[in-house]
Amino acid sequence: MKNLLITIATIIGAFSLTYYVLTNLFETNDFNSGTKTNVVSEQTVNDSNNSTSEETETTTEALPEEDNSDAIADGNDMLPDVTQYLNSQKNWRNYFEENINLSSDFIPLNEEGEEIDKDQFLNDLTSGDFAPIKLASGEEMYQLYELNDTDSQNKIGKSIKLVANTSYSYYQKLGTPLPEFNFIDLNGSHFSSENTKNKVLILTCWYINCKTCIEEFPKLNNLYDKYEAYEDVVFLSLAFDSSDKLKKFLIKKTFRYPVIPNQKKYMDKKLGIKQYPTHLIVDEEGNIEKMVSSVEELMIALEKIAAPDLAEF
Repeated sequence: MKNLLITIATIIGAFSLTYYVLTNLFETNDFNSGTKTNVVSEQTVNDSNNSTSEETETTTEALPEEDNSDAIADGNDMLPDVTQYLNSQKNWRNYFEENINLSSDFIPLNEEGEEIDKDQFLNDLTSGDFAPIKLASGEEMYQLYELNDTDSQNKIGKSIKLVANTSYSYYQKLGTPLPEFNFIDLNGSHFSSENTKNKVLILTCWYINCKTCIEEFPKLNNLYDKYEAYEDVVFLSLAFDSSDKLKKFLIKKTFRYPVIPNQKKYMDKKLGIKQYPTHLIVDEEGNIEKMVSSVEELMIALEKIAAPDLAEF
């Protein structure tokens, strides 16, 4: 009986000890857990205090990294994610028309974002291996973006190559003398290299069957009216077509420029025109100052180039 009582007392003591240990263990874990939660909360609210505690640093490292999907090319955050523009020719065409003007005075950058000569930039584009991308910058900056070997980007590369060939060809003519000329317009007026010396020349190259050329007439007429009062500005248009065809055509279409017929050879061989319409601005010294392929580009160029010069007249 005595042994039984001792056994029962031992069991009760052991049970009590076990209960005491387990109870204290759970309370300790609950406290520690509460401390960790408070540290995370404090870090979230007071992040600007730059806490250096080991627990806070561990929590900070566990936070998800910032999503930089809108930036590519070695972390250059000015270069947008262009994949959406390079997945089809239609998307690229829309992007190009809205953002890129290769005849503008942009800052050219290579693939690494380093500034290079415009000559080199345009020459690289003629390979068809790169696309020009406009950077999100206060200045007009274009960076070369290397195209991959997918079908869609191969086709885009070919279209870029065509445009770049024209832009590069025109760029190389800047600063060169306008080839000598001796023109008679449809009304019998005479224009030559001699009698237009020290004048600003604004030339347009076109032909009757060029739809885009004809669509530009209203804006070109507005330009003519704007600068007509300046005696030292001469507007001329060179056309493929014969005098008879042009006279009949211009009965229905108003074009304010003096029109010079039969000038295909001069445009092809002398000026090296690769696209129609093409517009030229020639300075007072007879040098080509700008060659562009749309009236919109011409208007921008005139504001930047011709307007300051014209203010002196």
